[in-house]
Amino acid sequence: MTRRVRIAAQVAAALVFVAGLWAALGATAEVYRQLEEREVTHRYLAEAVTPVPEARDMVDWQAPRAGLARPLTEGDAVQIGRAITAAWQLLTVAQDAGDPDLLADAFSGVALGRARLSVADAQAGGGRMAVLSITAEPTFFHRDGSVFQARLRMRVSRHIASDSTLLHHEVTWDEGVVTLMNESNGWRVYQYRRDAGQPASLPALRPGHPALGNGLNYFPADRPWRKFWPNFDIAQVRTDFARIRALGGRSVRVFLTYDDFTAPDPSDALRDLARLLDLARLEGLQVVPTLFDQRPGYRSGLWGRDAVMLANVLPILAAKGNVAMIDLKNEPDLDFETHGQGQVEGWLLTMLFQVRLLAPDLPVTVGWSSARYVGVLAPLLDAISYHDYTQPGESLSGLQAARQAAGDKPVLVTEIGYTSYDAILGWPASETAQAEALEARLDALLNAPRPADAVMVWTLTDFVQVDPGAVGANPLIRKRQAAYGMVDIHGRDKPAADVLRRHFSATQSESIAE
Repeated sequence: MTRRVRIAAQVAAALVFVAGLWAALGATAEVYRQLEEREVTHRYLAEAVTPVPEARDMVDWQAPRAGLARPLTEGDAVQIGRAITAAWQLLTVAQDAGDPDLLADAFSGVALGRARLSVADAQAGGGRMAVLSITAEPTFFHRDGSVFQARLRMRVSRHIASDSTLLHHEVTWDEGVVTLMNESNGWRVYQYRRDAGQPASLPALRPGHPALGNGLNYFPADRPWRKFWPNFDIAQVRTDFARIRALGGRSVRVFLTYDDFTAPDPSDALRDLARLLDLARLEGLQVVPTLFDQRPGYRSGLWGRDAVMLANVLPILAAKGNVAMIDLKNEPDLDFETHGQGQVEGWLLTMLFQVRLLAPDLPVTVGWSSARYVGVLAPLLDAISYHDYTQPGESLSGLQAARQAAGDKPVLVTEIGYTSYDAILGWPASETAQAEALEARLDALLNAPRPADAVMVWTLTDFVQVDPGAVGANPLIRKRQAAYGMVDIHGRDKPAADVLRRHFSATQSESIAE
């Protein structure tokens, strides 16, 4: 083979290689494009069928007005309280599932027949009910311990929802008398007579509007999502909150994982929540607690358990002066398609009732995944908040849409971010690209004619390992999600940190000047 032929062959081979590489890169780019779409629209899918929840004793016992034939001991109160709670939870679960056979575990006699009719009516008409709180005043306890009676006052949510619309919603105060029999398999509700039901009005919004400074979303680098609360490290949180402050942040958004705060004994999580709030106060940080993180679905059978979570956490949040507002739920609009928008709205309204009643001084918002749904419940919320993972050029239009829905209420963009995940020599992203994207987004949101009232960046640090329960099991998505931080896993500031510090400091200076 002549030298000229060899050169031609080498050139041809090189061209083939380049063409193949280009095709491979193009195919990979398409894969990443699809992954990015899936990442933005990822749905936190719940179980297809919600299991019967373990009953939490919801009964608040009041002293009897007259003496009982048999004293109600603490042990009796626990057993009977669990039986009353389980009965109403099972009724709600049976209505959801259309399965009256579940009821025999908690009802007998007259009450069982009426509960079966209630399930049939719910299936025919679409109505659902959930008991949110129970106060019981004992009125009779047979001396042999076989029969117990009490007057109940219950807060009850009732709603009718289609896939796309909440057709009816109300919260009532119900009063009645319950009779339980101590049978061979334990206490069961034998009869319930509902005497009255009065509508409960949603408390009015607090006067004025809540103020929030710019900040960051937070999980520790080595224990994000479900690893955070069971492995709470106070020294790490203290270090990270100081770092947020050094970046110019004035607020931090944290997530209260559902299983940790509805556990049979949530005392450790509640103690650590109080410690976190204290650490934030020492650093001068406002806190936005996001409730019900990774909650498994919206079936009405879990609403009583949700009410227990609120009863656990709200007194702690209300007692601390640095809770700027409650974020009721992270990105519930991503659940509209799976669980039905009407059902999700009914749950949001019910939980909003609970927060307003138990902690009337705490402002409330909902962290929508985009500006598309910010009008949902807007008149009932203290502030409008949404997340912006669109192209930077679309940020201004999203902000304007949110402003229109909000009226004079604050508009908060509580998540923005861009990954620095580097797969191949700075492609599809890099630390430089992350900084440039963050610069463009912050400029659009903070320097608009009517800027956002606050912006919160996702997230402080890169993550050593990402929870598949939060973002899905796809390894490429998990790698992208692990690299959104302003700080890498070794504690080194990335270029985006300088961008954040500059914009947050400028905003703070303007606020002081005003």
